[in-house]
Amino acid sequence: MKNTKQICLALLLTASSGILMSGCKKAPVAEPQTTTLAKPNTLALGSGTTPPSFVTNTKNLNIVMFVPTDNPALSDYKTRLTDLMVHFQNWFHTEMLRYGYDKYMGLSKIDSTGLVRFIEIPAAGPQADYPYSSSVSATKILNEIAAYKATHASEFSNSSHTLILLPNRTDGGDQPFYGYGRNCFAVDNANMAVDKIPNASSNLLGGMLHELGHGLNLPHDHAKYASEQPTLGTSLMGSGNVTFSKGQPTFLTEVDAAILNRNEIFQNPLPTEIPYESATTTINANASFNSTTQAFNLSGSFTSNKEVTDILVYMDPNVNNEGTGTNKDYNAVTWRFAPGTGNTIAGSIPLSELYYKTNEPYELKAKLLLKNGNVITQTYSFSFLNGVPQIGANGSAKFCQNSNYGGYAISLPVGQYTTADLISRGISNNDVSSVNLGLGVKVIMYDGDNFTGSSIELTSSSTYVSTFNDKASSIKVIAL
Repeated sequence: MKNTKQICLALLLTASSGILMSGCKKAPVAEPQTTTLAKPNTLALGSGTTPPSFVTNTKNLNIVMFVPTDNPALSDYKTRLTDLMVHFQNWFHTEMLRYGYDKYMGLSKIDSTGLVRFIEIPAAGPQADYPYSSSVSATKILNEIAAYKATHASEFSNSSHTLILLPNRTDGGDQPFYGYGRNCFAVDNANMAVDKIPNASSNLLGGMLHELGHGLNLPHDHAKYASEQPTLGTSLMGSGNVTFSKGQPTFLTEVDAAILNRNEIFQNPLPTEIPYESATTTINANASFNSTTQAFNLSGSFTSNKEVTDILVYMDPNVNNEGTGTNKDYNAVTWRFAPGTGNTIAGSIPLSELYYKTNEPYELKAKLLLKNGNVITQTYSFSFLNGVPQIGANGSAKFCQNSNYGGYAISLPVGQYTTADLISRGISNNDVSSVNLGLGVKVIMYDGDNFTGSSIELTSSSTYVSTFNDKASSIKVIAL
C-alpha cells in the first residue's frame, strides 16, 4: 500500500509539522492596470503621546515582542505600536462594514497605561538563531513562547491567535515574516508607525497587516478584475502589503470579511460554539458554463453536523510560479454565497471577473464556513482551452500513482478505458492511489478489465482511495 506524503508548496503555503505557513513572496505577473481608484480610507489616529481608544473583546489578539539576547526592543515600541494596532483594528472594522459586519478585532488593554498589552519575552538565543526559515525558527520561537506562557499565563488572552514581533535584525540577516497557522511573524523598527504611512521604500507596514491576515485565518485572494479592482484597488491578501504601505487603495474582499466575522477574536460577546471545532461534512459541488451569459453556474449540496453560515468559492488559476511549478494563489478571485434551502449550493460566477481565462489550469475551491469559524474545503480541477472552460463533457479526471496526488499523474478526458487503454496512457494496472476530479465529472473504477468486478464511484476528489487502493484495472470518466 502506497502512502507517499506530498510536499505542498501551493499558494506559497508550506505544511510544517501540521502547521500552515504562508511566506508571501509574490512573483511578478502581468495584470491589467488599475485606473480610477477610490481614495484610501482616512481613520482617526493617535498622536503617539495620547493613546487612542480601542476595542477589547472577551478574546483578543495576543501580541508578543520576542527579543533576542543581542538585539533589544526599541524603547518606544509600546506607544508607537499601540497606535499602529489601533489603526489596523479600525481598518479591519471599516472594511468589514462594507459588507454589513459591525465587528472589531479584539486588542488587550493595560488599564494602568491605556496601551495595548504587549507580551515581551526574552529569547534564549541571539538574533542569528532565528532566521527567516520556518523550519529553523518557527517551532523554536513558538516553543519558547509556550515555555514563557506556562509561568506567565495571566499575560495572555485565551485565544489561539498570536502576532509575534521581532526587533529588526542589526546584523544584516533575515528573520521570520510570514503566517504560520494561527500565528504570524513580523518585524519591528522605527518606521513601523502610523505616521510613516505612506512609505515609498518599504512594504513592511502592509506586510505586517497582510501576515496578520494570515494569522487570522485568511488565505491569499485577489480583487475581482471587473467589479472591484478598478474602484477598490488591491486586496489586502493579494498584493495589499505593497499598496497599503504606499498609502494606495487596499481593501478586504467579501470572503475575507466573512471569515473574520466568524473569527474568535472578533466576537463580543462570545458565541456558544467552540471556536474552530471540527465538523463532519461533505461537499458535492458542480459547475456548468453558459456560453450565452459567459458565466459559470455553480450548483451542488453539502452536509454538516455543525451550522454552515457561508459558501465560499475561490477561482484559483495555477499561475505565478516561482520555479517550483506550484500554485501561489495570489490571483484567486473569490465569491460568497448563502447556503440554500436543504443545504444546497448555488451561485453565478461571471467570466468577466477572471483575468486568466485562455489556456490556464485552474482549481475551484468550494468551502464551507462554519458558524464556529472553521473552514472546510473541497477542491476541483479544470482548465481553460482556447478560452473555453474544460468542464462536464469537456472535462477530465487525474489519476495519481501515490496518495496525496503523488507519483505520476495522468489526466483522462471523459471516456471509457480498459486495462490496455490505461497502460497505453501511462497508468499501470492496479496502481492508482488518489484521484483528482475535474469539474462536472464523476469516476467509476473497476478491479476487473472491461468494466467488470467490484467497483467504486467517486463524485469528488480523493487524496487516498483507501478501499480501492491499487485495484483499478478499468475506468470510466463520466460527464455529469
